[in-house]
Amino acid sequence: MTRLRSILIYILCPACMILMNSCSSGFDYSIEPALNPNNIAPLTAMLHIEAEQPVKASVKVLGSIPVEQHFEQEGKELEIPVVGLYPDLENRVAVTLTYAGGEVRDTLEIRTGKLPSIFPHVVVNTVDRSKMAEGMHGCDLHLANRGTFRSTPFIFDDEGNIRWYLDLSFAGKMVAPFQRLRDGTLLMVSRHVIYEFDMLGKIVNEISINNNYGMHHDVVELPDGNLLICVGKRNNFIKLDGNFVESDSDFIILFDRKQSRMVREWDVAHVMDVSRKDLNFFRPGDWLHMNGLAFDERDNSIIVSGKNQGLFKISWNNELEWILAPKKNWGPSGRNGDGFETAPFLLTAVDSTGKPFSDAVQMGTESADTFDFTWGPHAPKLMPDGTLLVFDNGTYRNYDAQVQYSRAVEYRIDEEKKTVEQLWQYGKERGTEFFSTIVSDVDFLPETNTVLVTSGYTKQKGRLAGKIVEVDRESKKEVFEATVYMKSVNGNKTPSWGQTDILYRSERMPLKY
Repeated sequence: MTRLRSILIYILCPACMILMNSCSSGFDYSIEPALNPNNIAPLTAMLHIEAEQPVKASVKVLGSIPVEQHFEQEGKELEIPVVGLYPDLENRVAVTLTYAGGEVRDTLEIRTGKLPSIFPHVVVNTVDRSKMAEGMHGCDLHLANRGTFRSTPFIFDDEGNIRWYLDLSFAGKMVAPFQRLRDGTLLMVSRHVIYEFDMLGKIVNEISINNNYGMHHDVVELPDGNLLICVGKRNNFIKLDGNFVESDSDFIILFDRKQSRMVREWDVAHVMDVSRKDLNFFRPGDWLHMNGLAFDERDNSIIVSGKNQGLFKISWNNELEWILAPKKNWGPSGRNGDGFETAPFLLTAVDSTGKPFSDAVQMGTESADTFDFTWGPHAPKLMPDGTLLVFDNGTYRNYDAQVQYSRAVEYRIDEEKKTVEQLWQYGKERGTEFFSTIVSDVDFLPETNTVLVTSGYTKQKGRLAGKIVEVDRESKKEVFEATVYMKSVNGNKTPSWGQTDILYRSERMPLKY
């Protein structure tokens, strides 16, 4: 190994830069950075480190919001990941190598390219870091691609700088939802493929499922690491007005990650009224439009969100427990409409004293000041005390397209009495500027008692944008707010599939390997 004394040598090449260094103590090492080692994560790098004796490494991307990480592995040769590089910049990355006799410190420079011009523009409107949950802002972004989507999940910092993204255009279709599992794996699915990535964009697992099933909208990690997945299943029909129509988005599967296979399925048409079409403005077979799941480990039950019906809960054995939706026009369950009556499972809306609201509120034709149902809901989440948090898009609220506001809302459900009480909401007061007809998300951040609300498809003075707001649960004051302005460069900007950019969800997540 070449011995140098306080000399830095930089060798530039198109994809990397080699740095060799030896400090005055005579400790020899070399560092070779490779930018974007897996070709789909342009703001990441891998450092190949060689040293004359075993070392541990720490790296820090310098800047106004630095990203730092320490790695416990030790050796004479190390592969150390770097995430959080700034785009279009000569990034300075501090590296510390610790060994038995001390440590050495150096700073590398890694040049990154510009962001794609089709990316959105992020503006941070409000930030109070002292009251916010830790982490950066992960966005489940899908760019218009002339009738399909180019999925590009990204993470931005408190200044609105995009510091990480994946280019998933190789999949040729939407890959979602963007999430990080408990083991640190990034997991997303296309219609027929489950992808697991590391933060450098390396595919660590790629599993194709049976082509008779098509995954969509939501994947939920269970406590044992297995997955609940929303799917459609081919050649399944429902009876509507005497005719049989192929249905979609009305099955759930249980996927065993270790064995890479489906082990169970639920047909939710078995327990719901498939003929109810008061809110179905898509196609006849899309009676439910399932878009979200929540698993209740207290009783192994599943809460399902359906844009065209509302929210409902089923047992592990696919028995209906309750329905949270306006009481208008509910009939028998089953694909042929020959099952049990669903109306007895509808929850009655009550106030804080347990008094039921008026019939107009129960039917959904009116909203009360302290209660409203969800209309086109998304993203159900169970709170630590068992209450239910959900994003209420407000689509066709009170069966009236002119009533336009979206909100996060929390409900308490009494399963024995079959009642529901609204406990908290945020968003109604913001009116049409917070109104999102599709997509969107909500998360509870327990460490700060805040709620992260994503209204993913809003109009801001005529411009399509996603709104990300972290709000204090007690005061309802915004402690963080950002606007993600979409460009929809490769779309005709109509609300059709793949013709506008969409912000499906956002998450608060750490930017680390």
